[in-house]
Amino acid sequence: MKAYEGMFLFDPAAAVEWSNVEAEVNRLLGRASAELIACKRWDERRLAYEIRGRKRGFYVLTYFRAPTDRIAALERDVQLSEQILRCLIIRVDHMTDEEMKEAVNKTPEPMVETERGGRGRWRRDGDESGPRRGGDRSDYRPRFHRDDDGDDADRSGDVGDIAEDQTDDEAADSKEA
Repeated sequence: MKAYEGMFLFDPAAAVEWSNVEAEVNRLLGRASAELIACKRWDERRLAYEIRGRKRGFYVLTYFRAPTDRIAALERDVQLSEQILRCLIIRVDHMTDEEMKEAVNKTPEPMVETERGGRGRWRRDGDESGPRRGGDRSDYRPRFHRDDDGDDADRSGDVGDIAEDQTDDEAADSKEA
């Protein structure tokens, strides 16, 4: 039997009581002839997109040993379960039973919204490195902007040797001369 890590995403309505969640995980692992090593209530979070009409999900982290030929059946059973929205099962043969129990005892780091009000940008506590993408854009200025008449003009307002108070006709006359 190989060692596996399973992350199960439960419907928050079904995960109101931890005993119901444990019973469902034990039922699924029992059908797959798996031996549960560790199971931990992880966190409830807002999902990036709706899954089966749900905007939030409840994560459960498990470590177990199971025969390799039973993993496909376990994933099929998860898809048929009305309480579980998604699952991810990966092999962790490099971990001992003690390491698995230790990993379950570690709590996830709390996430905080940025000052921008969210919009999918999350930062871990203490991470002051700024936005994840694009770097610091506080001094960003476009090189060109459109004037009222639709022409491209330099951002600084300099358009060659033309004074600001000249009209287009006067500017054209002064360039011809």
